[in-house]
Amino acid sequence: MATDTRRCVRVSLLVASAILMSACAAPARDSVPCTILQQSSTCVAVPLHDDIHEDEAKALAPAPEGWGYLYVTRPYSQQRSIKSRIFVDDVLHAELGPKTFARIKLRPGTHTIKLTVDGSEAVSIPVEMTKEAFLEYQIVEHLFSVEPTIKPVSRGRARESIRPLDLVVTNTD
Repeated sequence: MATDTRRCVRVSLLVASAILMSACAAPARDSVPCTILQQSSTCVAVPLHDDIHEDEAKALAPAPEGWGYLYVTRPYSQQRSIKSRIFVDDVLHAELGPKTFARIKLRPGTHTIKLTVDGSEAVSIPVEMTKEAFLEYQIVEHLFSVEPTIKPVSRGRARESIRPLDLVVTNTD
């Protein structure tokens, strides 16, 4: 009788362990497995474009006549479990995860670009849109806080930084 009880306890422990391990191995619905700097982890999930759109964006193809492209990169892995939201003139256009970028089609003129993350101040910058503009967004981690920054970058810097990044879906697609 004692042997059956011990066997039942062992089987129960094995089943419980298997359930816990599978729960830990499966990412949450809003996260995806990712490898950043050779470290396996989970990153926040954001909608990504297909390869054809990504290849065109990475080639910095010109925008259609009467439009320009705004490129916003988040090339670093800090705060990998947090989405950044991109607003253009107070309208949500895309969400960035770490190691992603957005290409947003805009009409020429001055636009206010604002990026937000939960638990931190929003950052914004005016952009004079002509044919193209490039911004780099970073979340700098300090000991007890994070500091988001956004800055314009050159076409060359943008081309270099988007090469390893994934293109996110925007609401202007």
